[in-house]
Amino acid sequence: MIGPCVKQVVTATIVADDGMQFVGTNYCLNAQQTCPRGDLPSGVGYELCVSVCKQTAHAEVNAIKAAGDAARGAVLYLHGHTYACADCRAACDTAGIRKIAVC
Repeated sequence: MIGPCVKQVVTATIVADDGMQFVGTNYCLNAQQTCPRGDLPSGVGYELCVSVCKQTAHAEVNAIKAAGDAARGAVLYLHGHTYACADCRAACDTAGIRKIAVC
């Protein structure tokens, strides 16, 4: 069942220079009743998000996919998390995101 991550719902909104907005979430293709990561700290056990919950990507990456070329020079607003992981920061750099704002 497609649905939100049971541990932490994260939304990333990219606002392009022209004002267009592109949203990505960390929704799962196999949403669970209980998080397989349990009480693991943030940043640990993400492989379970993929293997068990079938999460396609983090919210930041899904927003970048939605924005395509419009991501270059844009600002990404991150809701529901306190930081962007190293992989997501690298994806933002590659896409040309000029700023990540944690809200």
